[in-house]
Amino acid sequence: MKTFAIVGLGMALAPHMASLADLKDRARLAHAVTRSPARRAAFEAAHGIPATGDLDMALADPAVDAVILLTPPDSHRDLGRRILAAGKHLLIEKPAGLVTDDTRFLADLAGSSGLLAAPVLQHRFRPAIRAVAADLASGAFGRLCGVHCLIPWWRPQSYYDAPGRGTFARDGGGVLLTQAVHTLDVLRALCGGARITAAQAVTSPLHRMEAEDLVCALATFGPGAAPGTIMATTACSPGMTETMTLILEWATIRIEGLRATVFHADGRVEDLGGQGAGGSGADPMAFDHASHRDLIAAFLDALEGRAPLAVDLSDLIATRELIDAMT
Repeated sequence: MKTFAIVGLGMALAPHMASLADLKDRARLAHAVTRSPARRAAFEAAHGIPATGDLDMALADPAVDAVILLTPPDSHRDLGRRILAAGKHLLIEKPAGLVTDDTRFLADLAGSSGLLAAPVLQHRFRPAIRAVAADLASGAFGRLCGVHCLIPWWRPQSYYDAPGRGTFARDGGGVLLTQAVHTLDVLRALCGGARITAAQAVTSPLHRMEAEDLVCALATFGPGAAPGTIMATTACSPGMTETMTLILEWATIRIEGLRATVFHADGRVEDLGGQGAGGSGADPMAFDHASHRDLIAAFLDALEGRAPLAVDLSDLIATRELIDAMT
């Protein structure tokens, strides 16, 4: 049984609490930390677990093995440093800092301290994505020949009216770092890397915000430098499902949200499964928590010494470098 603390009781909390409930035979929550008295009261009423504003008290508890950090990006470097300095393993929400050097700092600190540090990149744990990754690793479909990625999401202006949201000072960026990072991380991993050759990032007339809400890019993918395109936005009302199309020698793979389909060159169509909403519209939390649960289960496997981390901060750094090249 591993003991956790959660720091940050905002929007990102719900799937983590649902996941810990599912994993109650392997994990327990000892501390919930937030500076907000209102959020502490709401958390205690909903979960029956005491909440505190004292992070140092939670970190001083020798029973705590790991901390799930769910605060805004501008706090990630400092709070992540404090958590690791206290000798606790770290599971941190993306983007793990305002700039990529913040993520590198935390990765280096964890490595030098002998601690695990992993990002919340839950899309990697979707069953359809795992199935596609296994098929690609087998080499059964031949070389990658072309790629198209479209993330036509929507956020209303009210979303960006929240203090600090969509600013560089609090979020570190806009659609790429806050929304598209999950899809781009999956795309980069499936293709074996990506390199941006040209890009344009703008703030559309649909939003009043500091950072970008629409980005288009040309890129090459994988060791064979297959050509492809990326478009990501939160200005596409009412919000549509993101898609990735991978054109290979002997098949085309289309990933649409949680679903993946293989169109074989011989005419066969193979459904790799997956269904459900993915948070593409006005409600950013409109998704099932199953991928979060599987991510935390994999983190527990690493904590228990059963397996290495399935996804670590080096993966997030590589995806952030891809994002940096588009802005």
